[in-house]
Amino acid sequence: MAFARAVKLEPDCLREIIGEGIRWAAQTDRETLRTGIDHIDRALGGGLSTGVLCEFVASSPSSGGQTLLLHLLEAMRRERRFAALVDGANAFDPQTTPAVLLEHLLWVRCESVGQALQVTDALLRDGNLGMVLVDLRDCDAWALRRVPTTDWYRLQRLAGKSDMVLAIVTPRAMIPSAQIRIALTGSLSVAQSDAALSEVAKGLECEVLRLRKQETGEFPQMIQAG
Repeated sequence: MAFARAVKLEPDCLREIIGEGIRWAAQTDRETLRTGIDHIDRALGGGLSTGVLCEFVASSPSSGGQTLLLHLLEAMRRERRFAALVDGANAFDPQTTPAVLLEHLLWVRCESVGQALQVTDALLRDGNLGMVLVDLRDCDAWALRRVPTTDWYRLQRLAGKSDMVLAIVTPRAMIPSAQIRIALTGSLSVAQSDAALSEVAKGLECEVLRLRKQETGEFPQMIQAG
């Protein structure tokens, strides 16, 4: 009886088999973006990783979704990189946002869930952004339920090929391909909401529902060159 013997192929051996038309990406190629919200950053081991789809679930208007959004824009400003806000329900109010955060922002106003996902798809293929932030909180619940699972997985794959942060804010947990899922579980009072942004963040409550590493196993990730 013949038995097959497992052989571990080292990267050099794989290059000989596949050719030189690939580059190798290690886990250390991923950058980490601090959100500026201390308890979220601690829960994520330092912050949000690039190349990962992160879902933030904000089930109520007072749970802190807007505070989170502004902190992510502030994080991009600190990094001196541009962020895109895909506004799924055309609900973003720039007049209530510090002007300094608008200087590094591309605001895309959408009229439907389908349009928002199409725009997100296009932006993830652009190499000039540091973050794509998608706000679906005020979108029609029926339309959100009808989003094909394949659409979510396509966005996750596009994010994985980029060096961008992809953060999607939803009214309920709904993205099966989310590698990170955080629920905003608290309720901010009116007094808290009127405080400075850094003080408001201290009142945010969250629960990590899913936390997956980008790479598992012993094989390095292969990314097709060109």
